[in-house]
Amino acid sequence: MGDPTERAWFLRCSADEVADRAVLVGDRGRVTKAATLLDNARVLNEDRGLSAVTGTYQGRPVTVAAFGMGAPIAGVVLHELAMLGVRRFLRLGTVLGIGGTTLGSLVLAEGGVRNESTSGTYLPLGFPAIADHSMTMALRSALEAGSRPWTCGLIASYDGFYTEMFAADPVRAAATRARMDELGRYGVKAVDMETSAVLVVARAVGAQAASLCLASVDGVSQEKLTDGRAEAELDLLTTGLTALASLG
Repeated sequence: MGDPTERAWFLRCSADEVADRAVLVGDRGRVTKAATLLDNARVLNEDRGLSAVTGTYQGRPVTVAAFGMGAPIAGVVLHELAMLGVRRFLRLGTVLGIGGTTLGSLVLAEGGVRNESTSGTYLPLGFPAIADHSMTMALRSALEAGSRPWTCGLIASYDGFYTEMFAADPVRAAATRARMDELGRYGVKAVDMETSAVLVVARAVGAQAASLCLASVDGVSQEKLTDGRAEAELDLLTTGLTALASLG
């Protein structure tokens, strides 16, 4: 564990306030939702929107922390928690589904395509972004025990949401769609901004990591999940927390 007297720079919490495993989410509202599923949840931080809580789930201590959007701050939150002693990280977020991934399904990352820049500041681009095997197997078991549709494959991560992932300018629409179609042909099941960074940064700091996400947007048609969104996010959280709790 980290030094119990040392407080993280941005998260403003100490080693004795965090668990040995953590869920990383983008939306701080998802921290609030997760807290309702935890026993004895206590707030660690709300500064800069980096909300964090620690509680127990099925008897296992777990920390849930929000990072907002994008690989840079996801890396900061992961790195700070790792310095405090967290050794397992699970990203639970949302993605743009491609390659046949249906809206409302869960996507388990076998690995990541490193098209963001943050991971390159930790390890060279030749280093693969691979999810931890034991965590992936625990997630598979939890998914198989549930009723929500799911798929597994690669998740490609980018920095430019409106320039590379979701064309805000009609001039970029054709190139963006071609990019999504090509990724889908090579086994990429979804696109986000953080998964590959989470997988690589965790390895670089000596931790384990995995990523399970909800397909909330169709990456080709840009259709958004509306009906059943709250239920889908609850399934995402319970599946992830169940998998984390099953690990010794």
